[in-house]
Amino acid sequence: MASSLDDQIAQMEQNLKNRKLALKVRSRQVVSTTCDKLSSPTALCFAVGAGFFVGKLSDRPKKEAPQKQGKSKSGAVLKVLRIITSAQTAASFAKHL
Repeated sequence: MASSLDDQIAQMEQNLKNRKLALKVRSRQVVSTTCDKLSSPTALCFAVGAGFFVGKLSDRPKKEAPQKQGKSKSGAVLKVLRIITSAQTAASFAKHL
């Protein structure tokens, strides 16, 4: 009788180990698939479109910029750097999903 009970306990422990392993494998598959889906060009374009849509809905009044004598080159450089930084941030975010 004790032998049978020991066999049942050993079988249940093995089943538990197998389920834990299967859960770990499946969770990695889900994370990988989700990452691929969220970083696809379609999903990123949808996110950009949704951002513009939400921005249009908020429709905040625009700030009046102070008048300057002439356009500075540093303003254009700052805009380009902001765009590059935004793209790097989006790529980094998509990679860590």
